Amino acid sequence: MSKSFQPCARIISTLNVEDEAIRAFYTSLINNQSVDAYINERHLHFCSRQVEGFFLNHVLALTELALELPVVRS
Repeated sequence: MSKSFQPCARIISTLNVEDEAIRAFYTSLINNQSVDAYINERHLHFCSRQVEGFFLNHVLALTELALELPVVRS
């Protein structure tokens, strides 16, 4: 019988920082939670403070972009 294991943490590097920032933004928005809660829930770890800064800058840019979009109601 073989078992499959899920990783308990995810390392964020320059290779996946943009994708993870988009995922964090939309998942947090849909689940009505903070990005900090998303980071803690997913056990994210950044390979450096610089990568963490890139992540936060991407999330901030996505937030600013979302706030600039007009709301269309039908």
